[in-house]
Amino acid sequence: MYSIEDIKQNKLIIKADETFAQSRQKMTKFFQKNQGRNFVNFLIKENDDFIKTYLNALVKEYFGDFAPETDAFSLSILATNKYAQGLVSVDSAFEILIVYKNIRGYNIKNFIKTFIELLHSSSINLQIKTIEIDELFLHYKDDIKVKSEISWVRYICGSKSIYRMAKTQIQLAKEHNKLEFLSYHLKPFLPFENIKYLEQEPNLKTGFGGSDEIWHLNCILNCLDSEVSVRTQALKFMDEKEISEFNLNTDFLMSLKSALNLTKNSDTFIASSVDEVTNLMQTKSKKTQDTDSIISQKMLSNMNNIAIYSRFLAASLCRPMFKSELNFTQRRAARLSNGLYQIQNIVYTPTHKKPVGINKLIKELLSLKDIDYKFDISTIFYIKRAIITKPELEKAIMNFKKIFARNNTYCILKALLDAQIIQILVKPMEHISQLAQYDGYHNFTVDEHSVLSVKYLENIKDKFIKNLYSELCAEGRIMLKMVTLMHDVGKGVSGDHSVVGSNIFRAYANKLELSAKATNTGVTLIKYHTLMSNIANREDIYSQRVIFGFISKLAEKQNLKLLYILSYCVINATSETLYTPYTAKLLKKLYDLSYESFDDETLLDEATRRVKKEHSIKRNEEFERLDDAIKAKLLKISSNLLFAKHSVVDIINIAKRAYNLTSTQMDVLNNQSLSVKIISNENLNLSALLAVLAAYDLAYMEIYELFDDKFFIRLEFNKNVKNSELLNLKVKADEALHSNENIKLESPKISRDEITFDINHSNEYARLNINAKDQRGLMAYVMSVFGKMNFKITSAKVQTIKNRTRNLFLIEKNEELCYNAEKILKLLISE
Repeated sequence: MYSIEDIKQNKLIIKADETFAQSRQKMTKFFQKNQGRNFVNFLIKENDDFIKTYLNALVKEYFGDFAPETDAFSLSILATNKYAQGLVSVDSAFEILIVYKNIRGYNIKNFIKTFIELLHSSSINLQIKTIEIDELFLHYKDDIKVKSEISWVRYICGSKSIYRMAKTQIQLAKEHNKLEFLSYHLKPFLPFENIKYLEQEPNLKTGFGGSDEIWHLNCILNCLDSEVSVRTQALKFMDEKEISEFNLNTDFLMSLKSALNLTKNSDTFIASSVDEVTNLMQTKSKKTQDTDSIISQKMLSNMNNIAIYSRFLAASLCRPMFKSELNFTQRRAARLSNGLYQIQNIVYTPTHKKPVGINKLIKELLSLKDIDYKFDISTIFYIKRAIITKPELEKAIMNFKKIFARNNTYCILKALLDAQIIQILVKPMEHISQLAQYDGYHNFTVDEHSVLSVKYLENIKDKFIKNLYSELCAEGRIMLKMVTLMHDVGKGVSGDHSVVGSNIFRAYANKLELSAKATNTGVTLIKYHTLMSNIANREDIYSQRVIFGFISKLAEKQNLKLLYILSYCVINATSETLYTPYTAKLLKKLYDLSYESFDDETLLDEATRRVKKEHSIKRNEEFERLDDAIKAKLLKISSNLLFAKHSVVDIINIAKRAYNLTSTQMDVLNNQSLSVKIISNENLNLSALLAVLAAYDLAYMEIYELFDDKFFIRLEFNKNVKNSELLNLKVKADEALHSNENIKLESPKISRDEITFDINHSNEYARLNINAKDQRGLMAYVMSVFGKMNFKITSAKVQTIKNRTRNLFLIEKNEELCYNAEKILKLLISE
């Protein structure tokens, strides 16, 4: 007898090995060419052909020209488990069962031993079991795992007579302890009233809606009646369209699994897989959606469908096999007027209940008691089958609004989400259905996160926030639940999702006939739904500028309360680990500081005007072209006065110049009158500059702190300078600005009642106002006092009208300023 090495020299085997190796090398190209379609069939055929060739070659080696007829040779090779079911991908192990009849004349055991060695020496990934036909039933009848593997077999090659005998024995083994077998395969689907949230990075084999669930379902189907096709059994409870959809979902899942095997050598889809898998499957982008989101969205949609279909079929097929714990009287009592059944707060639907129109369905759901239900898979599938027509849908949407008036809205929204009906009732959610969020902190898809947010709204654990929610009127609660559900509807389309989402909400709220006030409040909440969390975690919440910038966007205290509630829900729904005691403390502090600040109407008005200017800036084309770094710094400028007093174009130009600044820039212009503009990051002698320019009669001055310790100064004078003297003046001005000299200046006449100094203007700034007679050198003297005291001016506005100078200074507060307040006044007051 030849050794394995000798047998491997058989021309048939050499050719088979070469063909298989070439096939493996071209596998990626084949997959890409066909976009993954029919790839599973390709894999199965390749492996089947390989096994057949090896068997034929070995028979030739053993028997030469006297090989027995195929059916007469007492051996049959069967595909088992997922290989038989077509649930394989590139990296799968291909499982086969060699069934034989121990005929002494063939020395069959020796042949099988050699055949197995030969197969294991090849590059194909095989898992091989062998069994003598007469031992099959006794050997496997009590082994659930092996029974599962052989519950579905497919003939590859060898004796068909042995194959038929094997199927008979397998059927006997499946009938043995049948309920135990069914229970084993039902377990992964239980409980039927608990449809899990999808993982954004699922394992396509073991995850919710993965290929293992299809395998369990197939084992159930084949156990119940192996003489009837799976399709025929499924048709008892599903129509042709539903079966076709389920098959398409399965085909896509297995193709995607192979794509992952080819690119990542893994069954788990992760964020970094997206680009390679998208390229391999040649996924095309849509008008409103890029390819990156399409592949993950399609994957999650398919897995959701597989999970729902599998559970529905498993429950429908197996429940009649197990005795009900309820007697007839109890079942009758559980029946509701709408034909549904309520047992221990779980809603069931009998399989014979026919689908109804979407409006009637919503009415049936509204007729349920206002308690926290769970919905059995039979009810989820009943909802999924709702008949959608345009007239019905219009009525249904108006009735759908009533769901938000219930205390227990979440359970119904979750059922509509599981049945994939929610995006039909809330059309703006269509593009966020199963839309993944690979940002490192969102645990769920956008639609699931949105529905989960409503759950947290109805189950607030924080006593203070719960009390805020309890104080809301009926319409306020309806509006807030709608906002909570729709806060992310702007995702998946171009633009700032908060702004886009707020506009979408307005249109939908108008459709549902919410009041104008409730609609406007909802728009504000969605527009700023991330603001409170971002400020609490990223900004200095003790900064008055930050607080007033925040509340100016909200406009009123009630919006602050609502945003606090919404932020609590959204953060918890993003990930429970995000809402830590520290985060809760920050949010509460921000709320308290903001609530108190609404009472300071002057600063609030100033901040509100700034917000309006910021909106204008953001819409400016020049701003849109700026680098993100410049945009961010521009919007962080602390001075509200700059935004109030300058045009959009001026503010953008000032920010651009400041961003690129390396040393002090001073522009001296001489048009109708002398004007000076300075941008600097140095300590300048402004007092000396004003002294040099005193003869030109200062009419207006402004100082604004910018960013990165840079500031902007603008000086306007009533007089101009002779052109012949302009260059000389520029030199003198520059020398004065950079000099260290303390110029002796005559003290101007300022009386006590012409000056006010509010040391407690805000948490950050003191405010100094001077309203005095205009005098030459007055501003130079004032700036010299500030220089001596080493105080930092963050904003200043100086204006001279009708021989009176009106000066406003915002000075950064520190301990030295508070200690020397009286000293400053003594230096400034002369009378």
